[in-house]
Amino acid sequence: MPQNDILVTLVVLATAVLLISFWRQILFILLFGVIVVFCFGLYSVAAAVQH
Repeated sequence: MPQNDILVTLVVLATAVLLISFWRQILFILLFGVIVVFCFGLYSVAAAVQH
């Protein structure tokens, strides 16, 4: 039983680490997406004002 508890603990820790890394990647992707959309919006407004 102790070995099983150790395995469960390792699996939980590994899952937590993967989730933390995954959420960091998601945050970076969301920030990048927001910046791209914001720049695209400014470009569209500038193009509309010029025309």
